[in-house]
Amino acid sequence: MNKILLTLFIALLASSQIFAQKVIAETKYEHYSYQEAIKQYKRTLKKDKNNGVALFNLGNAYRLNGKTAEAELWFSKAVIFYPEPECKLYYAQTLLSNKKYLKAKQWFNSYSKVADAEKDKKLAQDMMLFCQDLNDFGEGELMYEIKEVDFNGEDFDYSPCFYTDSSLVFVSNREVKTTKKLKHTKIDKWTGQRYMKLFVANYSGNGSFSEPEKLFKETDAFFHEGPAVFNKNRDIIYYTKNTGERRNKNLDDNKNTRLGIYQSLLTTGVWTEPEPLSFTNHEYTVQHPALSSDENFMIFASDMPGGYGGNDLYISKYQGNTWGVPENMGGDINTAGNEAFPFLDSYNNLYFSSDLQIGFGGLDIFKSFYSDGKWSAPENFGTPVNSSKDDFGFAITSDWTRGYFSSNRKGDDNIYTFMSDYDMIVQKNTHLNKKKNTVRKNNKIKNTPEEKLYICGTVINRKYKTKLRGATVKVISLCEGEEIEYITEADGAFGFQAPKNCDYVMVASKNNFKDTIAKVSTVGINPDPCLEVIIPLTFMETTIADLLKEEDQGGVQIVNGMIIELKNIYFDLDKYFIRSDAEQDLDNLYDLLIKYPDMKGELGAHTDSRAPYDYNITLSDNRAKAAVVYLTKKGIAKNRLTWKGYGETKLKNRCKDGVECSEKEHQRNRRIEFKVTYFDETVYSKEAKRYVE
Repeated sequence: MNKILLTLFIALLASSQIFAQKVIAETKYEHYSYQEAIKQYKRTLKKDKNNGVALFNLGNAYRLNGKTAEAELWFSKAVIFYPEPECKLYYAQTLLSNKKYLKAKQWFNSYSKVADAEKDKKLAQDMMLFCQDLNDFGEGELMYEIKEVDFNGEDFDYSPCFYTDSSLVFVSNREVKTTKKLKHTKIDKWTGQRYMKLFVANYSGNGSFSEPEKLFKETDAFFHEGPAVFNKNRDIIYYTKNTGERRNKNLDDNKNTRLGIYQSLLTTGVWTEPEPLSFTNHEYTVQHPALSSDENFMIFASDMPGGYGGNDLYISKYQGNTWGVPENMGGDINTAGNEAFPFLDSYNNLYFSSDLQIGFGGLDIFKSFYSDGKWSAPENFGTPVNSSKDDFGFAITSDWTRGYFSSNRKGDDNIYTFMSDYDMIVQKNTHLNKKKNTVRKNNKIKNTPEEKLYICGTVINRKYKTKLRGATVKVISLCEGEEIEYITEADGAFGFQAPKNCDYVMVASKNNFKDTIAKVSTVGINPDPCLEVIIPLTFMETTIADLLKEEDQGGVQIVNGMIIELKNIYFDLDKYFIRSDAEQDLDNLYDLLIKYPDMKGELGAHTDSRAPYDYNITLSDNRAKAAVVYLTKKGIAKNRLTWKGYGETKLKNRCKDGVECSEKEHQRNRRIEFKVTYFDETVYSKEAKRYVE
């Protein structure tokens, strides 16, 4: 969704004088003026196309404006030159929003390897499985019939809440009459859009509503009004608005005005001037109030310090005549992403949106059931309420018969409605709980026949006989064309129940290994306890010369994680300067990096076993660094290369400490290898692909 429409995450610039002093893109970006920042970053990239910060911020500016196609384009470049974990995460999320499930899976995998917290690593791994399921099974059963409400305007309408069960209050930037005094403030110059206001529409039955009217007819706030909630008596409104007004500028350290939660009272038919709740603070944003059925606690979203990520959900209890100190709702609800737009139904069950719980892309709506003062682990609300775009601002009537939510699935934010009942709400989303090993045929789930046996498989390294974790094994039934995909565990194992009297093809693959095809038959056998299958994979050793060949000449395909040995780069004993006879292989590597400008890698240097261990680590680190310096002096960008010294930890032959070896054998270990850490043109074995198809 549009950045300013997504929860009003904006903190609008409040001083044009400051802005005039700093017109660079970073200033605009830090002040949430993303439309202006986009223009500036594009100018920057015309002069420096490999500027990682500019590429990332440009992609993120488009992401926060709901422009996922543009965001994908710039993130695809940013991941090459901006190594931060969040870049990989945002790229994966954007690919998911654009329904590129397998590529999203690849980048969630990349993020899982660099995520800071174990929880984030686990979530990324779960997202990988979910992406695979979306690719294999689609979005699952449609539990509801949804349609747009009839009062949607031409611009943005979102975040409905109930004034009564027969009237909705929502946020909109539709054209509205304003006071003469503030007529010139109708347009937000940073976004080019009208300011957001609260409107009310009355439900007249049969799905139709009255013409919306402005809620606060007697006031006209200078900035934005956002999502709201009412008390039972409908005489108190809590709503989101900017903490600073034109004459009362409460600015944070970056000279931005933040968002707070305010309350107004309905007195003799007129809403009073809004007053901030006790936890509103101009140094951070608090927004999107949700009120419990007994009005004893409030849940809201905030980016206050000490949270799990962007915006978290917090709870504040009403104590005496004031709201208590907010408490974070914890790691089951909150993630390293954004949680926002909470809603509490008449049973205090919680509905909210998140962009980093397991979902279909962008913001998804989740439900969490309330019992004994606690909320259950969140469950995705499912399709079609959720989509690959942003879905948020959920609300449902007290009898659970009619629900509303917002979505930008068609471009602009609009409000949708659906009919429901208790059973539909409380049942789990079957699509999100399917087992990974479910059998499919023509994308339809089918039961496995009763006559079956168990196949226990192991994927190993052909050369060293070690078991390979994280290998993919695709099992294809030649009887009915069914296929299942497995990922091997830490011990290289995979297993499944298979019908008897059938033949199978298994295609095993793993980064940096050659795909291997195995054939298995269950015809006429009755193994006890299982039919054992071992699939050996061959490590792909290659040289720069191989990679510089064209494909039609038999060139080796490049994959992430591939180790390329520079066979002719050797060093004199105890030295780390580049010998003249080593320059040719480095020049070949330079040619490879020029041929594939998106490739990144690590130069790893190795020593022989002579000399102390620590000395060899330092020596090899200097050798690796020398190779990087050689390439960067020739013009390769520094952010495409890293280096590491491995010392004597990865010998190529038998020449470890205490073993007599020739000088030639020792020199074999004094080498440099190039490990491909990023390459976006991975091509898999054609032979295996043919079998799968």
